[in-house]
Amino acid sequence: MKMVKKCIIALAVAAVMVTAVQAGDPAIKRDGDWPWTYKAIDLCTMPVYMDVGHYVQLKECNKREIKLVQVDCESIGRESGDFPCYSDCEDIEVKANFPAIFGATLSKIGPILQDTSVYWKDDHNQISGSTGGWEKLTICMDAWNAEIWRAAEPAENAKVGEITINVKPPDGP
Repeated sequence: MKMVKKCIIALAVAAVMVTAVQAGDPAIKRDGDWPWTYKAIDLCTMPVYMDVGHYVQLKECNKREIKLVQVDCESIGRESGDFPCYSDCEDIEVKANFPAIFGATLSKIGPILQDTSVYWKDDHNQISGSTGGWEKLTICMDAWNAEIWRAAEPAENAKVGEITINVKPPDGP
């Protein structure tokens, strides 16, 4: 009988020791003896998602301009009979979070511009959008058969049009 009592006492002591070890787990241990405070424990980690749309930016658009200057018509691939001819190009910097294809349209202001061509230098009008940084493009405009006599007066900066730059993602995946 003494042996059974000793076994029961040993089991009871072992059970108390197991409980004490569990209570000592650092994740739920109370901080210090007195006064004590509860520690926060991490319970769950969840992902955060965001609906990120297409982003595109043209650096300092308000400072960009095409300032047509007279050139030999042959330098822009025209005949001498297309006189007077004008041309200019403007470098722009753009960035996007997607592959972006740029285009441009010309709105003529007044009667001076007749025949025109707006184009991207070296036919390069697309950026990869994967760099996260600024990428350079060059937009150009040529004009020929300009009717400069229709201007109200000579002017160094006569506004004869506006170029609108547009952008879209490539078609397909």
